[in-house]
Amino acid sequence: MTALCRWREAGVQLLFLLGAAASLWSILAYPASAENRTRSQQFEFDIPRSTRVMALHELSRQAGGLLLGYLSTSTAEEEALVGPVKGRLSVEQVLSVVLRSSQLTFRWVEDSMVSVEPMPPSDAAAELNSVGVLRTLPHSSDFDPAKVGMPEEVMVVGWPMKDLALSGSPVVVMERSDLEAIAAPTLPDLLRYISQSAYSRPESYRGSGAQYAEMRGLGPDTALVLINGRRALPSANSIASSAFDLNTIPITAVERIEFLLDSASAPYGTDAIGGVINIILRDRIARPTVELRYGGAQGGAKQERVTLSGGWERDRVRTAMMFDYYKMGGLLGEERDLWRDQDFNRFGRRDLRTPISSPGNVFALAGNLPGLSQPFAAVPTSDATPGISIADFQATAGQLNLESLLRYSSVVPEATRATVTATGWARLNDSMTLSSDVLYAKRESTYHYGPPILAGLVWPAVAFVPTLPTNPYNPFGVPVMVYRLLTELPPQYQHVDSELKRAVLALRGNSGLWDWEVSALYSDERANTWLGNTLDMTATLAALTNSDPARVLNPFSAESLGSDALLDSLRAARDEDHFTSGGRQLAAFVQGPVLAVPAGSVSAIAGGEWRNENMQSLSGLNSSFDTDRNVSSAFTQLRVPLLGERMKIPGVHELALTAGVRWDRYSDFGSSLRYQGALLWRPTSAVHLRVSGSESFRPPSLYDLHLPRITSKASVSDPARGELATIDYITGGNPELAPATAKSMSAGVLYSPATAWNWQFSADWWRIDMQDRQVSVPLQTMLGNEGFFADRIVRDPAVTPDRPGTLRRVDTSRMNVGGVSASGVDLVIKADKQTDWGRITPGLQLTWFDKYRATDVPGQPMVERVNVASELGSVLAWRAVGSLKWRRGPFGAVMFARYTPSYEDAIAGVPTNRKIAAQTLWDVQASLDLGMLDRDKSALDGLKLWVGAVNVFDGEPSFADVGDAGGFDTSQAELRQRQFYIRLEQKF
Repeated sequence: MTALCRWREAGVQLLFLLGAAASLWSILAYPASAENRTRSQQFEFDIPRSTRVMALHELSRQAGGLLLGYLSTSTAEEEALVGPVKGRLSVEQVLSVVLRSSQLTFRWVEDSMVSVEPMPPSDAAAELNSVGVLRTLPHSSDFDPAKVGMPEEVMVVGWPMKDLALSGSPVVVMERSDLEAIAAPTLPDLLRYISQSAYSRPESYRGSGAQYAEMRGLGPDTALVLINGRRALPSANSIASSAFDLNTIPITAVERIEFLLDSASAPYGTDAIGGVINIILRDRIARPTVELRYGGAQGGAKQERVTLSGGWERDRVRTAMMFDYYKMGGLLGEERDLWRDQDFNRFGRRDLRTPISSPGNVFALAGNLPGLSQPFAAVPTSDATPGISIADFQATAGQLNLESLLRYSSVVPEATRATVTATGWARLNDSMTLSSDVLYAKRESTYHYGPPILAGLVWPAVAFVPTLPTNPYNPFGVPVMVYRLLTELPPQYQHVDSELKRAVLALRGNSGLWDWEVSALYSDERANTWLGNTLDMTATLAALTNSDPARVLNPFSAESLGSDALLDSLRAARDEDHFTSGGRQLAAFVQGPVLAVPAGSVSAIAGGEWRNENMQSLSGLNSSFDTDRNVSSAFTQLRVPLLGERMKIPGVHELALTAGVRWDRYSDFGSSLRYQGALLWRPTSAVHLRVSGSESFRPPSLYDLHLPRITSKASVSDPARGELATIDYITGGNPELAPATAKSMSAGVLYSPATAWNWQFSADWWRIDMQDRQVSVPLQTMLGNEGFFADRIVRDPAVTPDRPGTLRRVDTSRMNVGGVSASGVDLVIKADKQTDWGRITPGLQLTWFDKYRATDVPGQPMVERVNVASELGSVLAWRAVGSLKWRRGPFGAVMFARYTPSYEDAIAGVPTNRKIAAQTLWDVQASLDLGMLDRDKSALDGLKLWVGAVNVFDGEPSFADVGDAGGFDTSQAELRQRQFYIRLEQKF
């Protein structure tokens, strides 16, 4: 702990030292800076994808009020989509992008005025006949200032440094306008609209409410999450998953999300087996804004959101800050038919109600109950004679009171999240900037489990010792076993309270054509979790045999078990567990052109980083640990243009090669050297062909390695004996775990013709081969394949040869379970057209899994899991998301269709010969910009309204055996069902 504190203090001090040094540099360098605008002066531009006329307006504003005249030739020309453009550029460089694919040119009238006007006829004809030198890719273009005049297009990404391999890799970018169209309340909800996300778990899947990215179905800990291009560490509220909880960041604070779908990234980390998700926070807020959101589903899950944001901007300084408060009301299983009644005979399956009920049930320890012809009987709802007697049980002999326990459980847990995000940017001089971003998140989540239970206790517990007292209410005169649900007590719950503090400080500069950056990151998250309203078993056992009738429990009657005072004395004191996940990172890089070749300039990135990660658990003597890991890294990457347009080779507009290498040294796993490469070929400006390959290396997380083994009680269905068993359930880490490794390949084509509809079509084939996955195998999977887990499953000796003994213990601590080999194709079709009746934007995403072969059980060969339900997450043959957006003036509408095909139901990986039905969920939204209705009415200026519904036709999940007692596949469906919402935004 002493070393940990020293590192934490050193990290904080370093942030302040960097800021002080940058400020001193600005004081010394400022007098030398020129304030007079020249044509070569560069500005920090951030122009989102928008219409040409709006992009020119932003150019004028962001260039410090540059006077810009625009002589338009048509509405279509004004409304053509251009950009985005981001970076430190000159006005001419930005105009080269904004005026691409048009018959426009520009000229300087004087140093402070530019005229945008039609080309002369001869120049316009030449432009139309050229092969797209000035064209830009819809939704994904950027401009490299070092390549003015070259036919090169680089994908827009919000990384601090450009990943030179991106032009050869599939990337999905969701802009702010896309996020508003989808209108998802949280980032995890947004992933349902990405076809490459194999599945999404609902909030109720984990008691903490944490949700993660499941790209390609490779596991929540295989996707590397970045915030503003810098690593996000595992969340403390559910460190068992060793992944970043996407619920940490409010979607209202996000400007853009970029999904790099290839595995590994030389500049950012080779542990990104499932790809990279870069979340870009909003850093420019022009006007103070208030946003309100209210919504919910039938029976609960009420959403309430308040967002306040504002910013301040001058020539050399820019700041933005946002406060977001989000509250999600709970939704209990009682509100949904599937969990209100777990008798699944109505689906042709089993009755999964439990004898843990109120009134309860009584079982004989051997043979029949005394005075009855059956070994069990339900506690009668009324007494035939004063005081409970054996005669009262005559009518219920052989019967059971059954209960659907999930009706007490959370479909949606209660949650509150208060988040503050802040960004700052300052130009210290003409060649240096200082930037920072801060994230603070305070979250609470409460998951309800239902009332406490008395399961399998012998009444009285010590009746085999004749000298000790017995329970005075036991009418059978011999020890019996009782199952009882304590509905007299409040429901049990798990509460998680977490707090995240994260800060980044970066000093960035350029020298000629070379850019450099030095940055420091500090992250610290602490979580407290506890179970509420649980039973104190010592007090409970004592209450079984108390000689005082006022202080002894009576489960043999339908009335209350005891007095309020007695029941209250059974409640255990709150025992909190404390978790910490944090780290510090120092990073530096340089990037720029290194060599001129006939096809252009060879670009390079070189850098390194040092990172310390730490995890701590304070959960009692048997489950505490405090450990950390140091990681030192170095990387380099080259982009080499092999052939270019200027070389006049038929069929080659561009041919470029990228190659990268990353070296990582882990303090506990030694060194790793991994490679990455890509080839980009553009036969014409409209066609891009790309192929890439990479290697990944992911060591086990600190949690996977060091968490001591914890033993707790659990009730499970024992398939070998066909009964419910109460067992010792062991979880925890495994210091013998090996690192996971992977190799990936992808090849794709992007076609973007110059048409009025701005069509874009892309198809990418991909393959990922992963070895030595680190997982905790689900209980039911282990019990369904017991022969392969003989060293982890303990039973009593068998009484008869044909039936195994009673199940006693299952060890599900972490293990390496083999590999995954997955491949498939991603298809994307987009279009965008301004028509007389408004702007129309159709789109379609489709991901097809050719194969997903996995080893879920050690010692078994890989099994094909495509279209077979799995407790680990069902991988479907294909997923499709269609969209249609329309806007005309102040009016807008959006419709989404999310389709999942039918697939095989299964239990523990074994198909059950039934199909889970295909389903299409429809989402709709309408919007109105009231400020545009009458621009003269200032009271409505900046006021926008959205109204929408998710799953508007209230589609219910299909029953599925893979869901066990839950009755549905949690990886492909959820019980919230239809949700309505309304949003209001007011800009001041």
